[in-house]
Amino acid sequence: MRFGIVTSRPAEQAVREVLREGGVSDFVVVALPVPAISLLSASAIASILASRKDLLSQLASSDVVILPGTVRGDALEVSKVIGRPAFKGPRDLGELPIALRYVSEGARLDTVRAADEVLGSVEPRISYSEAFRLGDVPVPQRGPPVLLVSEVGPEVSEADAPLIAKRYVKEGADIILVGAEGDTGPEELARRVKVVRALGRPVIAEAPSKRHAEEALTAGADGISVADYQVNDVIDLLDPGVALVVGGDSVEGLKAIEEALSARAKLIIDPSLAVPPLGLAPSVSRYLRASAELRSPMLFSAANVTEEVEADSAGVHALLSLMAVEVRASAYLVVEETYKSIHGTSEAREALRLASTAYARRSSERGMFSRLLVLKQQLPPPPAQAEEGPRPELVDYVEPDVSTSEYVRIALDHARGLMRVTLYRGGAAVGSLEGRHALSLSRALVRRFNVSAEHAAYIGYELAKAELSLKLGKTYVQDEQIIVPPWERNGNSNSC
Repeated sequence: MRFGIVTSRPAEQAVREVLREGGVSDFVVVALPVPAISLLSASAIASILASRKDLLSQLASSDVVILPGTVRGDALEVSKVIGRPAFKGPRDLGELPIALRYVSEGARLDTVRAADEVLGSVEPRISYSEAFRLGDVPVPQRGPPVLLVSEVGPEVSEADAPLIAKRYVKEGADIILVGAEGDTGPEELARRVKVVRALGRPVIAEAPSKRHAEEALTAGADGISVADYQVNDVIDLLDPGVALVVGGDSVEGLKAIEEALSARAKLIIDPSLAVPPLGLAPSVSRYLRASAELRSPMLFSAANVTEEVEADSAGVHALLSLMAVEVRASAYLVVEETYKSIHGTSEAREALRLASTAYARRSSERGMFSRLLVLKQQLPPPPAQAEEGPRPELVDYVEPDVSTSEYVRIALDHARGLMRVTLYRGGAAVGSLEGRHALSLSRALVRRFNVSAEHAAYIGYELAKAELSLKLGKTYVQDEQIIVPPWERNGNSNSC
């Protein structure tokens, strides 16, 4: 299959290098006479190609044409002009070779959505035995597939609980666990169950007491979650239609519960993953033993690890999901107790997709398309290429031309997903703009207010940092770094 890659002149060499480094050999790169193709729409690209027969002819030998994933609009506009299929590639150039390999293997991209969205949503087809159903959701006897369970913690306010649960559903949760503690009132738990149940996903309620279990089941919960020592307290509430999640760190104890209750409830066992480094390895061994000796579906709870390990949760979920698949867990529990774990549901969804795909292929994940590579990528950047024209002059630190009469303040509103930039002159605010796109905000500010070229460059630089902070969910402080990798030490930063 021959690929036609549409890009801009400045990016042409980098595209060629990335494709060659990624092992793609059959391609043609068509560079449009524009400074940045990601700023164009699909219809604008179609217009350029229609007016440039020389560029159009370069694509004549291609089977499939790929546009950058950042391009706006529908690639069908380009297809109409070139007379062959056109799709959107990934947003990140480094992922392009992987996306093309998937296409060569039969995957189909989309004309509107970027390749990372499409390929990141493809679930492997895996045969499995169904233990039972929670609502319309089939629960595997042994995974994969592995269901994703997300907990709305008891620390979440009643007003926020339905909003958090709605986000979990949007990010891929199959089941919602409504958390509760001893000081959570049974009536409050019931109210939470009702509002979450309205989202259409099965609901399991954590039950600190029998009264909590009664109220939750009456409110419409599909099941309850208890510790092994609480089972006798709730046994008379069970019937074959009720799900019972039981956690415990004794395989013998869980085996006894299974023998007593497997016919009386939809039993899911949780052998309890321990806090690292205080027993994680033995607890994984416990899961392996439970998987071999018990019949009930197993819940693999990631909470004790993601909350206690001081590392970005995306990588932690990647490793834990592989463990969950290896022990043949049926469900994977995500808890976003602290801010560092936010969006753990979407991270776990992608991690489970990768792990399940690797299991289905009986291979490692190496070389697969992954949306968990947020700050790193599989292939190294292409080497710097010599440019035509004058030899570049090395620029060291340049002292800024600081104006005490004109300055900007930039701030983020993470709740609304907006950046705000306010221009001050003579100590008074003369204008304030907000938006989601750094480049558009920079243009608007420069066009509406007469700022110097040097100040415009500074504003664009800081807004780009602010936009990245917004995407990463990080605190933005003007004039401060937002990413400090562990290999960067004091005195070894690239200050400018």
